[in-house]
Formats: sequence, C-alpha cells, structure tokens
Amino acid sequence: MLKTDILDILSIEEESNPVPWTKQNFMDCIEKEYYCLVQEFHGVMSGFSITSFSIDEAHLLNIGITPQFRRKGLGSNLLEKTELAAKAVGCKDVFLEVRKSNIKGIKLYKKNKYKQVGLRKNYYRPSLDYPREDALLFSKKVRKIWMLT
Repeated sequence: MLKTDILDILSIEEESNPVPWTKQNFMDCIEKEYYCLVQEFHGVMSGFSITSFSIDEAHLLNIGITPQFRRKGLGSNLLEKTELAAKAVGCKDVFLEVRKSNIKGIKLYKKNKYKQVGLRKNYYRPSLDYPREDALLFSKKVRKIWMLT
C-alpha cells in the first residue's frame, strides 16, 4: 500500500464500513509501517487489509473488498496473506474485531477457521446513522509453539 493508493482505498472503505476510517487513519498506518496490503483483481484495486504485529500476536485492524468483487474468495485471500505474514514474523495468533451486526464478515471469518473468543461491549463508536455497537473478538492460531522440557 502506498500513499497514492489512499483515494481508491477510501472509496472501498466507504462502501464497506458504516463508520469509515479517515484518510489520516490510513496515512498513519502507512507511516507506522503496519502491514498494509492492496489487492488487485484483473488489474483493478479490489481490496485492502491493514494488520499490526506485536511480539507474538497479529491484529487485523481493517479489511475491505469492493462490492463488485465480493463473493469471489478475495476476502479469504487477503486473510491468508495476513496469516502468512503473521506466521513469518513469529506470531502465534491473529486477532480481529467485527461488528456484531456484520453477518457477512462473521461468515467470512468463520469460514476461514476463526473462532469467537470474546465480546467487546460498545467497541465501535457511534455516528449520526449508527449507534455505538459491540464487537465480536475472533482469533485464529497460525503457529504452534513447541516447548522442550
């Protein structure tokens, strides 16, 4: 992801998220060197994902697919790329939050073997059109830690 991609990413974000991130949110992620991916399908930007890595955990912060390219496996593809990167840097688990009302997102994560591990009350901030909303916390183990004793 480059700063020159931001306008296209904002378009996808606005079509994907009821309370979209701002241009500055995306700029900050690039500047902080988060794992920022842009996906293309037949030469057209079709999606993006942003992930932060800590010592042994990855946190998927945002993911979006252009509506015209949904239901083609592209969301699963982005998740797979995120998981491979997390594994490569030594993370054991990938975590993410999803709006309780985001049924399509929940189906995507479950299909890709993510398990609900918690609930974050009032996690998503409200907007004029959307009330404050709970988030479901999902997790997937991407690497096992073997300990010799």
